[in-house]
Amino acid sequence: MDGYIQKALPEPLLRDYIWQYTFVDMPFEQTQRLEFKVMPSSHTRMILFLGEPSLCETNNSMQAVNSYSLSGFTSKPQLFVPTSNLQQVMIHFTAWGIQPFVDFPISEITDSRADLKHIFKHELEDLCATLHKGLTMQEKVLALNHFFISRMRKARMVDKRAKMLAQYILQINGSVRLQDLAKKQLIGERTAQRLIHNSIGVNYKFFTKLVRLEFVRRLMTHENINLTNVAIQAGYFDQAHFIHDFQESFSESPRAYLKRRQKLIWNKIDED
Repeated sequence: MDGYIQKALPEPLLRDYIWQYTFVDMPFEQTQRLEFKVMPSSHTRMILFLGEPSLCETNNSMQAVNSYSLSGFTSKPQLFVPTSNLQQVMIHFTAWGIQPFVDFPISEITDSRADLKHIFKHELEDLCATLHKGLTMQEKVLALNHFFISRMRKARMVDKRAKMLAQYILQINGSVRLQDLAKKQLIGERTAQRLIHNSIGVNYKFFTKLVRLEFVRRLMTHENINLTNVAIQAGYFDQAHFIHDFQESFSESPRAYLKRRQKLIWNKIDED
């Protein structure tokens, strides 16, 4: 699988906004052996299909997704089904990274996707036309860097306090109470909640839960996994609470997930 997925870092100037580019180029035959469930995560993603767009399960039916879309924070797994060779570019933003680039509250697309054609207009078409030219990965990275650096001139500033809050939550893997977070950052609890919602797009409780469950999934990639130890390391006080959170967010139990995690392509795409 690794040969079909390549990753690259953006230029240092962009790393406050974007933490990774992912390039997927996979034959249709290979996609049939894998499961394309996009798991809940603590950041937003821009997805550019350079081949045929995939189908996505929406309201119990399969519907074609936009060729160029922005995926907001999700509370449940989203099932995608490739219809041909899978060719796409994925831009993974930092938790606070996308909001400065768009003109609407990112909270508007929680659990949904926005059509990028209406956000970036002709600039996006120019970018995708360039990416379609069969460039090397390095050339594609340069094209993406140029696109986002040019957008930075129009981007709004990120509130430094919101960034500090998010960085701390990520650093301790989401295991922090609001009152402790506010005390640590020397601000009021309401201010902390407002900063996170306005700059990240979801409320404090949802964001910390997503960060914690991302940490759980990383722990579950290790060999000889002990789920009790996973729960303890992730800051859960009991196994029942851990299983409830996991099942609520991933629509299956931790043990069921472990049995098929090797087939989930998202475990390769979303890792550092």
